Amino acid sequence: MIKDKKAAVFYFLMSLILLDFGNQLRIISYHFIPYNNPVFSIEYVRNTGSAFGLFQNQALILAIFGIIVLIFLIYYVITSLTFKDKLLLLSSALFSAGALGNAVERLKFGFVADYIKLNFIDFPVFNAFDVMICLSCFLYVIFIIFFQKDKK
Repeated sequence: MIKDKKAAVFYFLMSLILLDFGNQLRIISYHFIPYNNPVFSIEYVRNTGSAFGLFQNQALILAIFGIIVLIFLIYYVITSLTFKDKLLLLSSALFSAGALGNAVERLKFGFVADYIKLNFIDFPVFNAFDVMICLSCFLYVIFIIFFQKDKK
């Protein structure tokens, strides 16, 4: 069932390391010293919804959805990827850590702690797990544009 054990181990280890990193930043955000500069500031916000304020007070549904997506991603990684697919493994680990981190916060607290505010544009406050999810999507797009055609 596992296509490449080395790839699976890499994926799970990277996911755990990234999850720990995101949790450390979340813990720091609870006890932060206010920080502000022209680029960003640290501002603690309880987000009971998803991106851009959608699905407010639907923490359980959002957490379950995140876990379902995570289960499908884990299945894809262990049955389809090899250690040669490093970009896909890294982007999958980023997505997994971000999705699991946000899901756990929603289940445990009923909200997600957001704390990074960009000061140079009007943009919602976000957290490290959100960054991981967005970065993983960006890496998937890079893979599709630049590397997918090589496999055909």
